[in-house]
Amino acid sequence: MEGRHFDNHHTGMIFQCPLCNSVPEDQREDFMRDVRFSVKNYQKGDVIVTQGTLYESLYILIRGEIVTEMADEKGDFMKVAHISAPNPLATGFLFATNNRSPVSAICKMPCTAVVIPKENVYFLMRKYESFMLAFLSYISNRVSSLSEKLRLVSLRTIRAKLAYYLLKESAGKPLFRLKASKEEIARLFSVSRPALVKVMMEMAAEGIIEVDRRDILIKDRIALQKMF
Repeated sequence: MEGRHFDNHHTGMIFQCPLCNSVPEDQREDFMRDVRFSVKNYQKGDVIVTQGTLYESLYILIRGEIVTEMADEKGDFMKVAHISAPNPLATGFLFATNNRSPVSAICKMPCTAVVIPKENVYFLMRKYESFMLAFLSYISNRVSSLSEKLRLVSLRTIRAKLAYYLLKESAGKPLFRLKASKEEIARLFSVSRPALVKVMMEMAAEGIIEVDRRDILIKDRIALQKMF
């Protein structure tokens, strides 16, 4: 569906997206008039972006949830991330010299995406400083997150991954609350939730940590440090 104006639902979802939620209220009407877009609907299992294809438009998911996957030379697939609406896809590659998508984006349920050509994104960045700063901040945060994922991938065991994660999340404090759920942490580690919980309970039984839902007490920080 092509258009020059968003309906109220699309507008609301756009301004919930991290790239656009910082646009001042008094600029939003002008911002929406300046956006050039198409709206695309997908069914469960549809591929929004295919690995290796040129990424020349910004996709903003405004309905549904997708999973991104990467295939290696052997044809094995690795899940990279889950993205729920309203969030953008692959922002870091839109202006890259080699702007081919490193992943495929697959719908886990019916999805709707707003698609904005790269040239229009560049125009919006030049005209609306808040949008430009949010775009740059989002890319920077994704790079930081990716570096953490690479660090976790380099750790071979769940025990090592969990020790590293807990130390990082604790920020030097003995008692702290996990920001993510166990399911989200398991997804980050690319392991099952039961496997993660088993290791966590083993650490608790060994007296290294105490666990009360999301509240964690580190009792033996040195033991955690020796795990990776």
